[in-house]
Amino acid sequence: MRRFILLWGPVLIFAIFIFVISSLSSTEGADPFPHFDKVAHMFVYGVLALLIFRSLTLTLRTKHFMLVALLTIIVAIAYGLSDEFHQYFVPTRNPDIKDIAADGIGALIAMTTVYIRRRFSRR
Repeated sequence: MRRFILLWGPVLIFAIFIFVISSLSSTEGADPFPHFDKVAHMFVYGVLALLIFRSLTLTLRTKHFMLVALLTIIVAIAYGLSDEFHQYFVPTRNPDIKDIAADGIGALIAMTTVYIRRRFSRR
């Protein structure tokens, strides 16, 4: 049980952080630059993907990077979908398909970064 908490606790804590942030009402026009919210989605879901990847890799104990990376991206996007559904019920928030795309792009960038880093660190 301790191993499970050490592996998946950070993922759960970060998922709760995302849920709490998306529960806050948004203020229109408060973004510091255009498309700030999309950049924020990519960054946050990139971090979530890294945490999920770490947990899946250590839980599954597999050497198949592409399988774990694909599962990571699917889980991150699924959580993004659930977050957008949640935002449907938050006053002043609206679900947006572009946010889900940004979530997926963030997860993909994170997995691509891990792949490149692994590829070049072996040499």
